[in-house]
Amino acid sequence: MELKKILNGIENYKAKGNVEIDVLSIEDNSKNVKPGSLFVAVKGFDFDGHDFVQDAISNGATAVILDMNADLKKIKIPEDVTVVIVENSRIALAIVACNFYGNSSKKFTLIGVTGTKGKTTTCYMIKSILEKAGKKVGLIGTIENLIGDKSLGESSRTTPGSVELQKMFYQMAKEKC
Repeated sequence: MELKKILNGIENYKAKGNVEIDVLSIEDNSKNVKPGSLFVAVKGFDFDGHDFVQDAISNGATAVILDMNADLKKIKIPEDVTVVIVENSRIALAIVACNFYGNSSKKFTLIGVTGTKGKTTTCYMIKSILEKAGKKVGLIGTIENLIGDKSLGESSRTTPGSVELQKMFYQMAKEKC
């Protein structure tokens, strides 16, 4: 998908380089970057993704999104890599992931369960009720992620990151959940 389309909805971004390049994947972990990837550097609790921009480029990133508060003097980016500066790269990651995966969550009914206790039980009860009503159901939960009876694997965290979440929504829409 064209980078310019992926950036749709991000306000006040500044780009240096070609925004008409094709992006083959979106990554926020430099270890997962492949040639043609867009790497989004996000400052986390333990690590700052901006410290891994060089690794992402070495692994083949053709474009990077950086937070405007990043120390741009210590990040050396080759001329052939497109750089996009945004106000908040964590918010930008959510937007670009949603755009890249076609806003898939709009293609099915989405139910969210929040609270302190009983979320997993409630989710499995809702899943069971909907399946008894003849619906194909996807589930993203603390224990595992499912499309119908097919497991997408154990959950690594209670709430998936933006890219992982949008990828699962895409699979669910494709499977007609």
